Amino acid sequence: MKLTEIFVNEQEVAGEYIAQAFFEWNGQEWEMTIKAASKAEAEAQATAQAAAYLQEWAVDQNAANEKYGVYPF
Repeated sequence: MKLTEIFVNEQEVAGEYIAQAFFEWNGQEWEMTIKAASKAEAEAQATAQAAAYLQEWAVDQNAANEKYGVYPF
């Protein structure tokens, strides 16, 4: 599993900014969604959670996917 991109919406949606972290594993794209009050906060949280997810994924893939809400895209 590797992080391929972090995308943050330019405009807020329902008062929140949405960041998406995209991962790739065995040719399949996976996605994690983060919501925050500001664009900078959304990007920072997505970056931190993506790093933590990858560390936990290396130990237990299913538990990490459930904990961080990572699903096939």
